[in-house]
Amino acid sequence: MIIRKAIEDDFAELAVLMGELGYPTSDEQMEKRFKEIHNDLNYHTIVVEEDGILLGMIGMFKGLAYEKDERYVRIISLVVREEFRNQKIGKLLVDHAQLWAKEQGVLKLAVNTGKRRVDSHHFYKARGFDDTGAGFYKIIT
Repeated sequence: MIIRKAIEDDFAELAVLMGELGYPTSDEQMEKRFKEIHNDLNYHTIVVEEDGILLGMIGMFKGLAYEKDERYVRIISLVVREEFRNQKIGKLLVDHAQLWAKEQGVLKLAVNTGKRRVDSHHFYKARGFDDTGAGFYKIIT
């Protein structure tokens, strides 16, 4: 397995992974999204690859807090292909997210996960994340 920063040529495999996460995404959509993400230095995407196939990915954003004098890294997307789950790939990706955060001088790693994703709640708690609240979203029309 190879762990590396995602590159623009990964867009088709990233689209597959977004579908596995529950967000069906076309190659064209992912190519457009990833170009913007890839060009923003506050974003960082790490993939695990084996034999030219992406087994998993983690996408993060580095931000500034309003309420405290601190920076944080928020995990936006974390997914492992279904047939490769429970093989410590997710843990490996989170470990690399922590390394990237430390390289950025950041000591806080945050994540939001949906209420229906009970397995992910257990996953994050097992990795030392605290359950601190609920997330809310509103579509602006």
